[in-house]
Amino acid sequence: TVSDANLVLGRLDAAHFLGGQMPLHEESARQALATLAAVMGAASPEAAAWAVIRVANANMERAVRRISVERGHDPRRFTLVAFGGGGPLHACELAAGLRIPRVLVPPTPGVLSALGMLVAEPARDFSRTVMLAPDDAERLAAEFALLEAAAREEMAAEGYPVGSLRMRRALDMRYLGQSHELTIPLPGTDPAAVAEAFHAAHERRYGYARPEATVEIVTARLTAAVATTAPAFPRAPLAGPDPTAALIGHKPVWFDDAFRNTPLYDRERLRPGNVLPGPGVVIQYDTTTIIPPGWSATVDGSNNLVIMSMETQQE
Repeated sequence: TVSDANLVLGRLDAAHFLGGQMPLHEESARQALATLAAVMGAASPEAAAWAVIRVANANMERAVRRISVERGHDPRRFTLVAFGGGGPLHACELAAGLRIPRVLVPPTPGVLSALGMLVAEPARDFSRTVMLAPDDAERLAAEFALLEAAAREEMAAEGYPVGSLRMRRALDMRYLGQSHELTIPLPGTDPAAVAEAFHAAHERRYGYARPEATVEIVTARLTAAVATTAPAFPRAPLAGPDPTAALIGHKPVWFDDAFRNTPLYDRERLRPGNVLPGPGVVIQYDTTTIIPPGWSATVDGSNNLVIMSMETQQE
């Protein structure tokens, strides 16, 4: 598995996995990679493990390209947010492949999705298949009236005050004859504005629009959300750049084609303002962050790890 490969290459630390509560068996992983190396014709278990990592990174890179480059977005203009238990292990290599200059690792990446669920406003989505022309404003208004009535009823049944609901309308639209739709936030009730919004979105997504073609509305969508107050996350004052207080040791870690003696840091001991030049490994309960050579991490005031590519900073 990818975890076996990360373990054999020193990217995962067997003694500190899940805060030491789940020790990993490096020798078992090495035996599995040795078997794979023999099948692959790789020179060593480490070479086989690095091939596994490269394949995993390539698959993730392909997925990111699908939602960025193929939709007309330049990855170099974005920051890659690394979350989940495995994301920070691969984020910098993935960013390098896509020329993304910056990686952000939040304080608790392993539970970032759960945190997002807790702080997000409660909301429910409603939809109806309508098959309408954009100029059929009267029937479209009637369909949304039905959706809003259903939203108020169901949200009230869940105990939310109906008066605090915010309704967001959207339409699934396509050119006549297409088998796929684009979801367009409803800009208003003007039929011309609805069609123009679809043409503009189609050109952004696919590189062309057909203003002369017939447009149809397939689905009316409504999101009913409860207005809430966003929590305030504290910011800490910046300390100095020296991360020595968080250093817990050194170990060989594989980068590209060889092991390098690499410092290990305890994330809980890092302080805002600390700077960690690569190579480095940051260990915490819910994930491990790899800082490759040529990258440098800084802890910001919100305790995020902001990892920058030295190469892209110089461009």
